[in-house]
Amino acid sequence: MFKITFAFILILQSMAWAAEESASTSATPTSTSGISDTNPLGEEKIPLLSVITEIPSTSIEGLKTSFSKESIPWWAGIIGSTLVLYHNDEVILENWQREGRAAGIGNTDNTKAVLSAGEIDLLRLPTDTGSWMYFLGDGWMHAGIAAGFFINGQVNDNVRAYNTALRLVHGMATSTIFSQMLKRAFGRESPYVRTERFGRWSPFPSVKEYQSRTAFYDAMPSGHVMTATLTFTIINDAYPEYSNYVIPLSVVWVSALSYQMVNNGVHWASDYPLGIAMGYVFGKASANMGKKKEKETADTNTWMIVPIATAEANGLSWIYRY
Repeated sequence: MFKITFAFILILQSMAWAAEESASTSATPTSTSGISDTNPLGEEKIPLLSVITEIPSTSIEGLKTSFSKESIPWWAGIIGSTLVLYHNDEVILENWQREGRAAGIGNTDNTKAVLSAGEIDLLRLPTDTGSWMYFLGDGWMHAGIAAGFFINGQVNDNVRAYNTALRLVHGMATSTIFSQMLKRAFGRESPYVRTERFGRWSPFPSVKEYQSRTAFYDAMPSGHVMTATLTFTIINDAYPEYSNYVIPLSVVWVSALSYQMVNNGVHWASDYPLGIAMGYVFGKASANMGKKKEKETADTNTWMIVPIATAEANGLSWIYRY
């Protein structure tokens, strides 16, 4: 079961990159001047404030992609794979944790706090193999990757690296807004604090309750997997000539991260399909920041399902635009 399920996670991640390769086209330059190795598309430097001010437009683009008519087969895959994994979550958890102990990785998070503010840990760093695998999805890891591109862009006047850095930070900010909304909407328990098999679902906890008992509500979708997928999606878009390295690295990276988060009881395997999909969609939308917008010629019919909460009840609302 361990090998079969791990292969299934690999397939899910590979599907996202298959879509990436099939959709790859040359981007439209925002300028016809200044073309070089460090700026192959002749782009202008993205204004720093765009990281914040472009969040609404990137959000809309991500939602349009997610709920377009063309997305229906992908939703079928996301929902289908989630249901298959959910049915086997307890078995996967037991088997992966047994494999973790056998490999000497253990089943606990051994990251160590090195920077705190009161009782809040601002920075936790890995101390062993298992915590390094977990750290692959940490926000500090991906902020560090963005910082590397930013420094390269500034020091070497490398427009491509500079814009990639801003798109990474912008993508992380935008996608986090949606992942946090969905975590609260689902309200699923993490494995290590579960009070019933497969984890209890308690949608829309109060702000105070969520903040004080986060692990009881924030399992689905996986923000770590989403952020890792988003990072590689943006980098692959910016450096398509290195896709033969970026894509395999991303599959290994996200698979190792996915395994470890089940192994240490932070996530269920069924938390991953939606996280991977969100990382890819918002990664592609963020990669378009600062690029010249092409005229839309496709069918503009869109649909979406959004969580709602009123004084009378909680539920879902179907919205269709035509």
